[in-house]
Amino acid sequence: MAISCPFLNNSEKTIMLTNADLKNINTQALTQMQQELVQLSRTVEQLGTIVLTSDLKVYVMTPKAWELLREYFSISSDARTHLPENLLRWIRHQISQLNQSEETCSLCLPLQLEREGKQLVVRLITEQLGKQYLLLLEEKILHSLSAELLELLGLTKREAEVLFWVTQDKSDKEIATILNLSAGTIKKHLEHIYQKLGVQTRIAAVMYALKSLGMLKC
Repeated sequence: MAISCPFLNNSEKTIMLTNADLKNINTQALTQMQQELVQLSRTVEQLGTIVLTSDLKVYVMTPKAWELLREYFSISSDARTHLPENLLRWIRHQISQLNQSEETCSLCLPLQLEREGKQLVVRLITEQLGKQYLLLLEEKILHSLSAELLELLGLTKREAEVLFWVTQDKSDKEIATILNLSAGTIKKHLEHIYQKLGVQTRIAAVMYALKSLGMLKC
């Protein structure tokens, strides 16, 4: 049987409601926190993460990070407590650069290594010098240059084919033979390519294409 309590004021009723729902609210918050931690863990594992102590000893290393180190640095030892010497030299250089900077929180320029059509990108992150350091390792697949890729610059299929052979150091006459076109047609296509890319020469067109597609470091 329900008992009415008319003498309870609004504040007391609010307290009773809060106490009744507190357990359910805490459970929901805990579940959400666990889901976020799982997602964070998956992201960290996918990238490959290494936490270094102030003296650059390995404190934490994910399996993915170890896999990438062995592949790109040809590590023969199974010891995971030390980094490869050439990687350590890069880290020390970055830290020395940061020591000369006025900014205490900084993201260094990444280290990039290429191997068999793939690229390893290593980023050093530090919030305060002399404390812990964080290394993020990410592997990317490098796309080889092709006419299809050059179409992403807004070129027609034929223009992309012409520009591709230009990147292969072919003359107008050679390109005409390869594509079964006249030299005059090739010249016309090049004029359209220059106009679309905003350049005036073959070299400038190649440089623009490579930079736009992320294939030229500058």
